[in-house]
Formats: sequence, C-alpha cells, structure tokens
Amino acid sequence: MSFAEVLAATLPVYLTMLLGAVLRWTRLLPRGADKGLMSLCVRVFTPCLALERIVGNPALNDARQTLLAAAVGFGLVAVGMLICYSTALLIGMKRGEGSRTFALATGLQNYGFVAIPVVEALFGKGVIGVMFTFTLGVELSLWIAGVGLLTGLGKAPWRHAINAPVISIVLALVLHYAGAGPHVPQMVHSLIGPLGACAIPLSVVLIGASIGDLVGTERIIKRVALASPVLRFCVLPFGFFLCARYLPVSDDLKRILCVQGSMPSAVFTIVVARMYGGHPPTAVQVVLATTLVSLVATPLLLSWGLRWVGL
Repeated sequence: MSFAEVLAATLPVYLTMLLGAVLRWTRLLPRGADKGLMSLCVRVFTPCLALERIVGNPALNDARQTLLAAAVGFGLVAVGMLICYSTALLIGMKRGEGSRTFALATGLQNYGFVAIPVVEALFGKGVIGVMFTFTLGVELSLWIAGVGLLTGLGKAPWRHAINAPVISIVLALVLHYAGAGPHVPQMVHSLIGPLGACAIPLSVVLIGASIGDLVGTERIIKRVALASPVLRFCVLPFGFFLCARYLPVSDDLKRILCVQGSMPSAVFTIVVARMYGGHPPTAVQVVLATTLVSLVATPLLLSWGLRWVGL
C-alpha cells in the first residue's frame, strides 16, 4: 500500500483532531462539556459500534484467532511498557520523577478512537470487529500492567478493566458465537448502527480538544520529548510488525497490528497518571511529542509496515 493511500486515510483523522482543538480555543466546545460527551461515547456509542461490527461478522468465525488477537494485544502493550520503563531508567529518569508514567504513556498506543477511522478507511468496516478483539487485550493490559506499574500490581484497580467497552465486546462475541447474527432484526441494526457511527468523529474531536488544552501547559523536557517518539515510532512498532509477519494470524489481524504499531501515544494516559499517582507533566510531554511526530511518522511507518508484512 502506497504512502499516498495511507496519508489519504490518516489525514482526515488529524484534521478532525485539529477541528477539536480549534473548537476548544474558540470556546465553541467548553471544557465542561467534555466529561458528559466522552461518557456518552464510551458508555453508549462505543458499545453500539462494537455490537454492530462484531455480531454476525464472518471475519470473527475462528474463535482461536479471536483469543490470539486479545492475547497479542495484551502482551505487546505489557512488553512495550517494560521496554519503555527500562529506557526511562537508562536516560536518567527516576521513580517519583516520571519514569513509570513515561513507561505507561509511551508504551500505550492510541488504540481506539484514532485507530478505528484509519482501519475503516483503509480496509473496510468488517475489519473493525477484529480490531475490537485486539483492543480487548489492550484494555486489560492498561488496567493490569499499566496502572499496576503506577500503583503496584497488588493495588491495581483491576475492576476498572470491567468497563462498558469491554463488557460490550464480550457480550457481542458471546452473541456472535451463539449464532445470533442472522436473527438480529433490521430494526436493531437501524438503531445501533447510526448510534455507533457517532462514536468515532465525536471522540476524535474531543481528543483534539484535549490536546489543544495541553499546548503550552508544561515546560519541555528534552529527554522525554526526544525519547518518547523514538521508542513509539522506531522501537515498539517492530514488535507489532514481527507478530504480524511471523505469527499464525489472519490477514485482518495483520492489518490491525500494522495500524496499532504506527499510532502515537494515547491521550487517556494523562487521565490515568492524574488518577493513580503518576506524573501528569510527563504524560503530557509524551502525548504532545508523539502526536506531533505522528503527523509524518504514522503514514510513513504504516505504509512501510504493510509492505514488509506482505499486505
């Protein structure tokens, strides 16, 4: 797949994020609206999208591939955080000064709302169902390994891994493997389809607004601003690409792995750092640095990764 094709798929996502930042700067999207709108996306629209894309999706008929996708999602993020933590110590970061937050923020890619529109634009709607099975493992890794890194594994709030998106993905998979797909009335598709379609553009606008809030809020820490993009785009992607090339995974999962490995860091890590005793300024630096570099790095890396994997 050519760079131009990938750029055409990724550029609208960044323009939508820019729109969110502009709406925030012009106060057309006040900060007070974020919590309610994001809650609506996570608890209503995303579950609808998961149900619509999973139940009856023939790409998910092989349960072994579904389990493998979740396992790979969990493992890649957990190992990535370990690599980033080791790097943080090598560049002189210490506990209490952001080393664990650096590992969390750099090791967790933007696995959901930014990746979904790229996957859909490049590969079609059916692949989104496969992506949800991968993100199921990522969600578990976030709350077990990621938050455990900040709080200690014994204190990690594992119960938060049982959230609305995870429950909806598991429920959708149960319905799919129970054979419910052909029996879903058209009226249900007509209801949850449009609701699910609202999740992505609204979420990307909110992510852009959140990034707009961060600009200029923290002093630039050079070692963080330099190390995080290097890890995110020059080191960690090869774990994703190697899995795509050598593991016995479906072509759809290979495509998902290439997209996920090319993503910048997740904005949500800033919230996690604030909630669980991390170092929010470090997370802000990582998100801003990787997002800025991703404007060029993501389409370049993704187009190369897809060719190297053989897609």
